[in-house]
Amino acid sequence: MSENISLLFQKVQEDEALAEKFKSITNPDEAYALAASLQDGFTKEEFISAMEQLNSGELSDDDLAAMAGGSQLTDATPISISASGTVMVASAGAV
Repeated sequence: MSENISLLFQKVQEDEALAEKFKSITNPDEAYALAASLQDGFTKEEFISAMEQLNSGELSDDDLAAMAGGSQLTDATPISISASGTVMVASAGAV
């Protein structure tokens, strides 16, 4: 996973208001637009791929550590997009 996407996940994880914005989004295009407005340096395809990795549990320990700012996450996922396009974000207190 790219460093820029990891930085995005960190921002969302640390900001409950931002996490709520992602929770309200049901369209992957809208999710990408918001993500791109917060952090540059990744394509829509890279963003969608990262969301698919989150949903499938395919992230490496290094990816998880980067998203958590160096601490290991438990089963919480900062951001994910379901197959139906629903964006889900764990609140900052959940990880």
